Amino acid sequence: MSACSTTRHQPEMRRQGMTTRRLALNNFALFTISLTYVILPGTARANDWEKYYRPNPNASGTIPSTVDPEMLPSSGSADADIEQMWRRGFASIGATAFNTTNNKTDDAIRLAKKLQARYLILNVNLSSSQTTVMPMTVPHATTTYSNGNVSAYGSGGYANGSYSGTATTYGSQTTYIPIRINRFTKQAIYFQEVPKYGLGVMSRPLNNYEASNLGTRHAFVVRAIRDGSPADRADILPGDIIIKIGGQPFDTDILHAAISGPQPITLHLVRNGVERDLQVTVPPEWQHR
Repeated sequence: MSACSTTRHQPEMRRQGMTTRRLALNNFALFTISLTYVILPGTARANDWEKYYRPNPNASGTIPSTVDPEMLPSSGSADADIEQMWRRGFASIGATAFNTTNNKTDDAIRLAKKLQARYLILNVNLSSSQTTVMPMTVPHATTTYSNGNVSAYGSGGYANGSYSGTATTYGSQTTYIPIRINRFTKQAIYFQEVPKYGLGVMSRPLNNYEASNLGTRHAFVVRAIRDGSPADRADILPGDIIIKIGGQPFDTDILHAAISGPQPITLHLVRNGVERDLQVTVPPEWQHR
């Protein structure tokens, strides 16, 4: 492996945030997962995890699991979770995201099993809490009781007696009961194993700033490195921008040919604004899909 410094790009290129989650399967083909949250008006139904599931349209070639899925804790960042799973050799096949009034997750696990996902990363957060009142109206009756004694006098003498009676009034009564309404943001990302192929990097395309600074869009940015992959052994790092392969401007066909061609491969890249060459050897077991 050799490294040489020939050109420094100023200003130093910055990594900009992305509104979508992208994941490379074969070094360059990008997976895109939309994590736009659907807000539901009430309690989530049993099939909402499946109803709002969005498959990754580019997730072909992953390996369906033959064992029950394992649930992993989230770091709190979908980007970080996806990159961490890539390092372990797993790619996202899709995701679910919505907002509702309960924090149940059983149906997400059932969906993961149906999808033959090996891992499931769940993230459930309390997004809001509001106190309100709920009116409860019930029938109400008021009964009045009366009783007493009476005496009567007359020419024929006098008499004593007693009396009693009831009167009932019917209506309704409303009581206001305080209640708390919680809303939860739910997110699930489903993962399958990725076959060993190529460099073993997760990548994204150049943003406009990076393309303008380099003067080309024929390049890709490394997001994550699979553990034990050719890129890992060659010391390629996240943030590296690969601009040439074997002396030729980056192109997917050139990359495919280099993977199965003579080894090692010379990658020309930019790291922290400095251009350098790295030698990468792709062993036979990583050369075929």
